[in-house]
Amino acid sequence: MNRKQTYKTLVGFLVLLLACSVGYAQGDNTPDPLVNLGCLESAIVTGSVDTSLSGGKQPDDILWDPSTNAYKRESSWHEYGLGYNEIMGDVTPENPLWWMVEWPTAKNINYITVTGTYGNQPQPHTGWSIQIDKDGTWVNLAKADNGWPEDTLKGVGGWVNDGLLELKLMQPVVTTKLRFCAYANPDSLADDTTTFADSLWSFSFTGLKKSSSSPNACLIQYLDFSTETARNRQDAGINLALLDEAVVSGLYDYNEIANLRGHPMDMLWDPKTGDFYNNDSWWGEYGAPWQYDAGYLTHDAPFYWMVEWATPKNINYFTWGGCYGNQPQPFTPWAVEYWDGSAWVEVASGAGTDRDAGTWQYDSEGRKVDFWGIGVDSTTNSTWMSDTPIQTTKLRLAVWSDGIDPLFSFHIRGRGGRTRNWDETVWRRYYAPVGYVSNSAETEAGLGGEQVIAGADPIPSTFKAILVQYRDLTGLAVEPNEAKIATKFALHQNYPNPFNPTTTINFSLERQQQVRLSVYNVLGQEVKVLVNDVRPGGLNTITFNASSLSSGLYFYKLQAGQKILTKKMLLIR
Repeated sequence: MNRKQTYKTLVGFLVLLLACSVGYAQGDNTPDPLVNLGCLESAIVTGSVDTSLSGGKQPDDILWDPSTNAYKRESSWHEYGLGYNEIMGDVTPENPLWWMVEWPTAKNINYITVTGTYGNQPQPHTGWSIQIDKDGTWVNLAKADNGWPEDTLKGVGGWVNDGLLELKLMQPVVTTKLRFCAYANPDSLADDTTTFADSLWSFSFTGLKKSSSSPNACLIQYLDFSTETARNRQDAGINLALLDEAVVSGLYDYNEIANLRGHPMDMLWDPKTGDFYNNDSWWGEYGAPWQYDAGYLTHDAPFYWMVEWATPKNINYFTWGGCYGNQPQPFTPWAVEYWDGSAWVEVASGAGTDRDAGTWQYDSEGRKVDFWGIGVDSTTNSTWMSDTPIQTTKLRLAVWSDGIDPLFSFHIRGRGGRTRNWDETVWRRYYAPVGYVSNSAETEAGLGGEQVIAGADPIPSTFKAILVQYRDLTGLAVEPNEAKIATKFALHQNYPNPFNPTTTINFSLERQQQVRLSVYNVLGQEVKVLVNDVRPGGLNTITFNASSLSSGLYFYKLQAGQKILTKKMLLIR
């Protein structure tokens, strides 16, 4: 066998291996809006509530069957859980109240609905989660520590308190088991004292239609969202993280860490009200408690703040505030990333510098910036913006350990507006006692020695974080102490992949420049030139139609000057 024959054999094996690996990662069902996977004959639906406590409620009472446009089983209330005034104790995150469906073979799932319990139930901080089984371990798809009077996740957070959960994933998860869980007040469970609050009372999952426009619950489906497109227009008055369909989450919650600093919603700025979404928050920040050692988190499993939507959004503007200047992670890596349908893609990234050593960085306009922690210190704010928007269903700010030092006491801040303790511009405490003298940060701001009167209004900030927007950037001024983060040169994974016969390729440019994007076969022969001209800075989107090509593995290469990036894709006809 000569070298060329050996090469072809190896390439053929790699194509087969890739095809097999793709198939192995899929369930055995196809998209079908008339199928509730919980209603399949092979599905086993169970729950953890003993019949003596359920009041006759059965696990399949909540299932809606779209093929018959009726509930799978008629019942009085279409609920499953505890009966009225029934109490269930010892319900921890590790031992929750649960409703579960399982199948003998793996299923693709990307759409889940269930309606909430009654708004007057006495569990104001009931923890809940939706989980799938992954290699014998329960993994959260969505979770919150919420209830009345406050939600921690927009959209999903309204599930408890007579709400509707509608979880829509553009890419399906693959599993043989899915469950809904609920557990008692985590703050109460952590105090080592047995009280009434350590239990759930009258808690049920329900399958009630909340309005004429809402879906019937409970639904577990695999739907085709491939035609979903971003529909939002430029509007500086909208924070996309505050849309009704937005789900805001983070790595940690009160169910896992006591004294967590804030909630994922606490830093969101609402342009409509000119203040924080939750202006009753204590700190306007979210992260691990003071002196908490988060360990050696990696980029594959980082600390994160994330927002996701049921349908893709156009996004070209994202701001976030800094953590404290004295945090001991001088080289902490961070990244702003979006989900391209198959992987996280960086649009901006960096690492903290050693402030004590005076190793500062400079932005594109020559201003001195200390990229500390998530890229900024306590007096600097970061903004990512792009002339061309990204289109995505998920956006996150990720932070992880540099491998030398653990991530320690880490916070993301939403500077600007009023919180219950601090003004975010000059750190003036408005709950301070009479005669309180301003601190060193205020001295630097020219307010040294000023006596603060208890209860005085804080001085407003000009910087508003966190903002996620699609807005007109023409003439947008960069505010003082704001670091503008440039778009990276990047070639993103095509989506979908494998594909037939069209797929989308995104690439990002730091500035307007001449680029060439071309496709090659496994023999290194150029089979298609997709771009060969000047393209603008920011995100660029190209649609590739491979109808004239045969099935197989292909490579696509982006070249701009001396920079070259290559990725592979699989065409299956």
